[in-house]
Amino acid sequence: MKKLRLIFAMVLYAVAVFAQSYQQGKILKWDIEPYGKHGNVTRNAAVYYIQIGTTIHQVTRGTTKPETNLASGKQVQCRIEKDHMFIPDEKGKEAKYSIIGASEAQ
Repeated sequence: MKKLRLIFAMVLYAVAVFAQSYQQGKILKWDIEPYGKHGNVTRNAAVYYIQIGTTIHQVTRGTTKPETNLASGKQVQCRIEKDHMFIPDEKGKEAKYSIIGASEAQ
């Protein structure tokens, strides 16, 4: 019975690690674009175009201040969970970005 519990725990751990695994992406560009509509007011935000495989994701944190670690042409490690992308900063802490669009690369 102890072996079965140990195997079950190892499988759960492996699933959790796989769910948290990072993918390699490339920042194609970033720009300040209109984002978010609050009533009659449209706000601007820094929007990043990050390609993972054949998909280009448009992501933002909702602020106009550009991130220093997200320069165009740079390779980044990231993970996607539902409608958010998580990218570690210079210190390894994950920053949460909203995915606002996605398209296939041409």
